[in-house]
Amino acid sequence: MIRWITDSLGTAAYDDAIHDEKNFQIVDVRDLVDKRGNNTDVIRKKIDETQNILKQGKKVVICCDYGISRSNAIAAGVLSQLEGIPFSDAVQRIISSTGEKKIKVQMLSVVRKAIAGNICKNENVDAQKTVLITGGSGFLGSRLSEQLTTCRIVKPSHNQIDLIKGAVDLDFLIKKENVDCIIHLANPRIYNDNEAMGTSLVMLKNVIDICCDNDIKLVYPSGWEIYSGYRSNFLFASEHLPPQPKGVYGETKTLCEKILEYSKINENLEYLILRFSPIYGGGDKPKFIYNFIDKAIKNEVITTHKYLNGYPTLDLLYVEDAISAFTLAIEKDITGSINIGSGVGHSTHDVAEMIVSQLKSGSKIQHKQINDYAPNIVMDISKAKTALKWEPHTSLTAGIGSILQNIKRDEN
Repeated sequence: MIRWITDSLGTAAYDDAIHDEKNFQIVDVRDLVDKRGNNTDVIRKKIDETQNILKQGKKVVICCDYGISRSNAIAAGVLSQLEGIPFSDAVQRIISSTGEKKIKVQMLSVVRKAIAGNICKNENVDAQKTVLITGGSGFLGSRLSEQLTTCRIVKPSHNQIDLIKGAVDLDFLIKKENVDCIIHLANPRIYNDNEAMGTSLVMLKNVIDICCDNDIKLVYPSGWEIYSGYRSNFLFASEHLPPQPKGVYGETKTLCEKILEYSKINENLEYLILRFSPIYGGGDKPKFIYNFIDKAIKNEVITTHKYLNGYPTLDLLYVEDAISAFTLAIEKDITGSINIGSGVGHSTHDVAEMIVSQLKSGSKIQHKQINDYAPNIVMDISKAKTALKWEPHTSLTAGIGSILQNIKRDEN
């Protein structure tokens, strides 16, 4: 199917266009690669060839294998030159006319360079570091944007940037705002099923492509779940411990980390992985804490789990301590991977007892036997202490107390 951008300029898959060639001329761009490596002189020749046909008053259709990326990128260059409009405006016209948002940013980048002498470039460079946060409206993103006072923050909404549909909109925003670093917090709303795995990988890959193409740093929050397949009564996890995930979420985080590693090798991506233990004190996660609180307020029985290797041990990190690690990592410009946690393990039974005690609840605590093993991971934060000069300051008792105070304040 041919998709017409103007009355005379269209794009299509080659096999769709060849049947109607008598009605227009074809500019075949299948000899380009749909990734890095195209020569700007070759791109320029394709654009000039198309313009010459149009100037003769003829119709032209630019064709690649599927009519998605190479053809539409070249068409954007043609449209920018013919109408004297900024390249970004031309790309938006292409997307609006064709409905195709999955144009590779590598193709757009080389076309932009090929016509660079005739388009306007944003030269507004701010001395202050500019950080873009995906998922900036979430409980981590909103707090982080308030704390990163040394940086200029850009927080696009989901309506502005849909990372499932492609990377073009993000690429435009990166260039417009002169972004130096992306913090990728965006996640699928439901994050622990098989569909979420694919969605998470697509979102991250689009962000990686943008970072590589624009030569900017990526900060990615991973988690303790990459170690969740280990069986232990107590496992102190340093950055040298090989991943051994169990479950969709842990597997997803592990795959995301591997993609970052490969992108470093193949594309020279600069990245930082902050590998967090469970964060509490913002939103409603982990769910079990808030379920325990609800039961304790009502003086109902609180049920904890007991696994084959005992009560599960968790390294619970208060949200403000997590945010302080984030801000230090951005300010110090660290790369690699760093484990972040409280460095202290507490069982879910301990958490229940703290809640009952602080609320002076009449709730009884019982346990349910689970026929499986708990990972019992506690983060080794030695590297965080030396590399970031960071350590947590909120004990679990104090953190639980803060949550309870906020609940009481909301009720009043």
